[in-house]
Amino acid sequence: MSATQPPVLHGLARVRQLWTLWRNEREDPAPFYTVLAREAVADLERRYGSLEGKVVADLGCGPGFYTRAFRAAGATVLPVDNSQAELELAGEPPEGAILADAGNLPFDDASVDGVFCSALLEHTPNTPDVIREIERILKPDGWGYLSWTNWYSPWGGHDMTPYQYLGPQRGPRLYVRRHGPPRKNPYGDGLWAVHVGPTIRLVRERPGLEIERIEPRYWPRLAFITKVPVLREVATWNCVIRVRRAGRARSG
Repeated sequence: MSATQPPVLHGLARVRQLWTLWRNEREDPAPFYTVLAREAVADLERRYGSLEGKVVADLGCGPGFYTRAFRAAGATVLPVDNSQAELELAGEPPEGAILADAGNLPFDDASVDGVFCSALLEHTPNTPDVIREIERILKPDGWGYLSWTNWYSPWGGHDMTPYQYLGPQRGPRLYVRRHGPPRKNPYGDGLWAVHVGPTIRLVRERPGLEIERIEPRYWPRLAFITKVPVLREVATWNCVIRVRRAGRARSG
């Protein structure tokens, strides 16, 4: 097995593996995201059946780690990102990549079976528009997977961590004053404060979306954390909201 194809593990071994791979993510992102992508495929097929022949929109696809995994499972994938640099992060962009804003997608209403939106919400200033677009493009009974690193989690500030704990205004200003601009995703230009509670409320406000489950991505068995205000903003680390499209598709 190659260095970029580590085994998918379970339980505590999985937590240790993800922690080890995540610590090297900046220098070598492929192993970490390859494992997450294979986990995502297995998880979604376990919940919704085979991806074979399904149309999946991969929002914020970046260099295409998830796109490749979904295509290997037989899905027709629409890889979307608003940054050419992100698409080319690992070489050639994913085949068929679409340069577009996830808050204004060039897709018809009710045109996809699933939407995979991983590590996007914290990198867009228009979270409500992204959620509204997910509702619009999903077919009735289609699934949506939203995952993001919430602001007050241990990695919420990304390169500015732990300054995010001083708040989204004071924290980034102090970081820049002491350390200079971050390597990537300065606050307000690539990174925004996205919190668990308000994002759950945004999803619940969409009449065509039904929340199936909310959980911490890396320790999903501790889903109760997401029900506890304040605690969930810190302990979740990366929050997952799973939705289904209910009723008849609607726009706007």
